[in-house]
Amino acid sequence: MKMKKIVLMFSMIAVLFTMTGCSDGQEHVDFEYSETSIISDTILQSYELQNVNDAYRALLANSEEEDAEILLTAVNNFDTAVDECGTFVGYRLTDGTDMKVDFNTMDNETYNVLLANVESTVEENGNTVVVNVTAIHEKCDVIYTFVYERNPEADYMYQLYQQQVSNYKIKEVTVAQDYSLAEKMEKAAYNTLMGMGTVFIVLIFISVIIAQFEKLNKISTAFSAWWDNLKNKKTAEEAVEDVATPVTVASVAASAPMDDSQLVAVITAAVVAASTANGGTDKLIVRSIRKAKR
Repeated sequence: MKMKKIVLMFSMIAVLFTMTGCSDGQEHVDFEYSETSIISDTILQSYELQNVNDAYRALLANSEEEDAEILLTAVNNFDTAVDECGTFVGYRLTDGTDMKVDFNTMDNETYNVLLANVESTVEENGNTVVVNVTAIHEKCDVIYTFVYERNPEADYMYQLYQQQVSNYKIKEVTVAQDYSLAEKMEKAAYNTLMGMGTVFIVLIFISVIIAQFEKLNKISTAFSAWWDNLKNKKTAEEAVEDVATPVTVASVAASAPMDDSQLVAVITAAVVAASTANGGTDKLIVRSIRKAKR
């Protein structure tokens, strides 16, 4: 009995250690950061990316490095946001109020107030950190989304060059308009109407085509009948042309002048044929022909 208890206890301990050693199978962020610092970096880098000069744009465009391509894409995204929503004005605060921002005249105290109250979110997604900040433009609100990943240069830059480098770097930057609930509902209704309208238009077009099938069938039948009549007419004309025209006594007489012997032969042949057809004999001898007096 005691042996069973000991075995059971060791089994429970083994299972406990096994569960402790198992991980959830998900990737986790492998660099250190604080929410305040990463939000601050997002705000400052947003300002820098919106105020890039032409020389820096050309440098990014001509560079073959991956980081340069990411930054150039970010610059283009901010340009698109300015084109669609107007110039940058400030940031939305957590209490719903707007705070106008001018980085050229902003002091540290104002910046700290902004940093502590700006409407933002910080979330870990696998081995990256996603930061969303709500900015205000002239026409609409815009969401700045920065995705950060581990910076491999941070491991050796300080040791080699005695330079302190950030533990994370930009992986992706997106800039999208922040639609209100009413705008989202309006856009959804518009998309629904467009989709349903397109479907109804296509259905109406298909029904019109189907309705024309009967007329097309009538036209096809009439054309087939006309074509058959045309072919039959041609066939009849060709058959008439192929049949020889019968030669009558009158036509023979009219075609060429005859003497008495020829006329007698023709008349005799006609009389014999008529007599034979009526059951008579063909042994007919014409002795003489006299002109009747009238």
